[in-house]
Amino acid sequence: MEEPLILDRYRPLADLGSGGHGSVVLAFDTKMARRVAIKRLPLPRDTRGAVTRPAGLAEARTAAMLNHPNIVTVHEWDTDADEAFIVMEHLDGASIAEVLDATGESFTLDEAAAIMAGVSAAVDFAHANGVLHLDLKPANVLITRDGRVKVADFGVSALTDITGHASGVAGTIGYMPPEQVRAEQLDERTDCWALAALMYEVLTDANPFDADTPEGSLFRIEVADLPLPSEFESDLPRAIDAVLIAALAADADERYETVAEFTAALMPYLGDAEAGRASFAALLEDRLDDVDDETGYTPLGLWDRLAPYTGAFRRVVAAVASAWLAYSAMEGLGLDRPARAVAAAVVALAAALAPGLGAALGFGLFAIGAAISLGWATGLVIGLVLAAFWMARGRKGRTDAFAPVMGPVLGLVRAAPAAPLLLGFVYPPVVAALASGVTALAVMAAAVVSGSESPLLSVCSTYVSDPLRPVLVAIDPVSRLFTPGAGVVVLAWMLAGALTSLGCRRATRTGALAGVLAGGGALLGGYAAWSWLSGSFGPEAFALDLTLGIGIALVVTVLGAPMRPEEE
Repeated sequence: MEEPLILDRYRPLADLGSGGHGSVVLAFDTKMARRVAIKRLPLPRDTRGAVTRPAGLAEARTAAMLNHPNIVTVHEWDTDADEAFIVMEHLDGASIAEVLDATGESFTLDEAAAIMAGVSAAVDFAHANGVLHLDLKPANVLITRDGRVKVADFGVSALTDITGHASGVAGTIGYMPPEQVRAEQLDERTDCWALAALMYEVLTDANPFDADTPEGSLFRIEVADLPLPSEFESDLPRAIDAVLIAALAADADERYETVAEFTAALMPYLGDAEAGRASFAALLEDRLDDVDDETGYTPLGLWDRLAPYTGAFRRVVAAVASAWLAYSAMEGLGLDRPARAVAAAVVALAAALAPGLGAALGFGLFAIGAAISLGWATGLVIGLVLAAFWMARGRKGRTDAFAPVMGPVLGLVRAAPAAPLLLGFVYPPVVAALASGVTALAVMAAAVVSGSESPLLSVCSTYVSDPLRPVLVAIDPVSRLFTPGAGVVVLAWMLAGALTSLGCRRATRTGALAGVLAGGGALLGGYAAWSWLSGSFGPEAFALDLTLGIGIALVVTVLGAPMRPEEE
């Protein structure tokens, strides 16, 4: 089932796991059209339940500083009301822990060499930039489909201070040396110990320091005799025993000083790293090809796939709508067609570069043209409505700013009631209600100018070419809009937009369908009320328009879930 967007951008697809420091989800980046992995870290709360200083945020900044081929790339970090998010590249592969669980046996010396080379390069680079990892373990070392090794999750890392030390933080039992378990000062030797514990497990498929409690792990590190790696794997070179025993000393002063020293001591007894990477590539290709890439994933809808192009779409809509408003207004000023075309092109260019400016120019010119063509009273009303709407939405240049222009276009094909439902599909309730109300007025005004009868839903095709040339009618255009029935319909449109938006808040097709049906019900009630109040038309006057409008909204919903943030 679809879920709301994370940070108004990332569509959750599947859970990738959880641990002591947070959970990880696979998501689709709707702006960049790529998959990402997002680590979610709950923000701490005080005794009153209020969110305090974001936990994990400083660590996310730290991780974002690192750019290395053997480190998982961090694209973004951010927070919302109660969580911090670390957005990382999604790798097509598996962790060392997953490979060990799947095969049930240790890695070959060639494969161990590939792991050691990749992890040590990543950690050495982090140390050179003042960053400790502090949570090296098989689950945080990933192998890609092409055999590359990458270190993930610097979410519990800490910047070293000027002395090269950092305060103790939580890691994972079995991969923490004594000083980390006791929350004492940490340095590069802490990661050296964790890397040695990792390599011990890589070579033996065993972790001799794992325990149920920190105290139990300390006992196995400081008191119990450490089994030699060769006792688990008799084929291992005996020299590896001495290197790992030295790196796993309980006293930090007895270990290797740096990751580089440890790597230089161990690598001569391992195999060929290039051969190891080729072995991983073959292993993972077979393993991953047996699993459907979409299994357990939420399928992406059409709107998610088109999301990267919304910026361009918004500018195109702004340019076309603003140019049409300007072109229409110029007739009232007595300009010929070439001059009108030039003016429209200038406004279109301004709208494409700055949609908010284009909306201001288009709305302003249209109001002036309406005052000249339809009378100052009509122009004043149109100008005030458009000015208020521009202040609320148009100055931001969002697509909904041009909803009053797009509503009459739907009226040309007898589908105007789709407007509030589509606005509710895309925007939050308040925005959808406001835009729907103004769009209802625009549709009815266009219908009046076109000579349409109540309930003012259909718009004549001549409206597109000459919107400010009214058809002669017996009743003043403005007075036809300000009737009890018309007022009820404007409120019905606003309610329809809000109800549809509320149904779409969970960003699921099911919720959106319920919202569209609820919004359609509000529209039906509004027009039925107008029919009853006026007594001049029956259900047949609005049945076709409502059917087409609701049908269009239902098709849009079926094609893809709404793109809505988790918290609006």
